[in-house]
Amino acid sequence: MTAYAAPVTAYQRASFERPVARRASRPARRLHAIDTPEARRRRRTLAAVIVAIAVAIVGPQAVAGDEPTVPVAFDTYTVAAGETLWSIAAALTPTGDDVNETIGEIQALNAKESSALQAGEQILIPSLD
Repeated sequence: MTAYAAPVTAYQRASFERPVARRASRPARRLHAIDTPEARRRRRTLAAVIVAIAVAIVGPQAVAGDEPTVPVAFDTYTVAAGETLWSIAAALTPTGDDVNETIGEIQALNAKESSALQAGEQILIPSLD
């Protein structure tokens, strides 16, 4: 039996040959996050839990001070028509003390930045004891 060699074109040769795949020594792997509503909800829940745990651990330390606070005794006072913060503080301030300090205490107790008062408003004043 006699074998004949038929000429093969480059195109035909490419279709018969398997391409040789080059492998890198260490292929880079990519992590693909599944972006579904359920996966997003899980990620948000996980983030909220982590933040809640961090706040529970760090929160009390951020608020607590090193020095014990002195309890402040106070009374409630109803502002009459025509009264000002100065007149109230002057009535509360002992003789020889600064009225401005008493005004500052009243403003601090009531978290007020200004000295504006309205008739009928109830404010906290330092205890008269």
